[in-house]
Order: sequence, then structure tokens, then C-alpha cells
Amino acid sequence: MCHCPAQIREDCPATKYQFMPCWQIEGTYCKLDDYGESGTDTSICEVCRVYKKYSSGEPIELKLFGRGIDSSLKSLEKAANIDFTIR
Repeated sequence: MCHCPAQIREDCPATKYQFMPCWQIEGTYCKLDDYGESGTDTSICEVCRVYKKYSSGEPIELKLFGRGIDSSLKSLEKAANIDFTIR
């Protein structure tokens, strides 16, 4: 709905878990930032046109954890014992 580039759509859990609203999914692309954000900060959702249009004013509460972009990087980091943190 946000017309994200194809590469982002492929990795973003909002595409994979379309049965849930994106604001309830940890680690969606729009929740990440260049400063190592974990994907749990929902403040970006408050200004998002999708949330404003479809949330019916419900409070933002994450309900799906461990499936997001950052979560994937963390599991790779643990498995390979590599630090993927952007510095």
C-alpha cells in the first residue's frame, strides 16, 4: 500500500503476514532506522497514512514478534557470531 520498492517488499514482514495490520508486526521496514532500531518503535505508525486510514483509532500494540527484518539479522548474528550493527 505504501508503494515500497520490490527489494523492501520481499524482506518486509508486512508483505509475508498480510493477515495482520502492519502496525502490529515487529520489524517492518518502516519501523527500522539507521541507528540500530530494533523494529519495535511504533511512533512512525502514528503518522502513517495506512494506520490512519485502517486502524479505526485502535491503540498501536505489537502482536507478532521475531519475524521482522531486524529479528532476522539478530538470529544470523547469533548463529554466525558476527556483529551486523551499522556503525
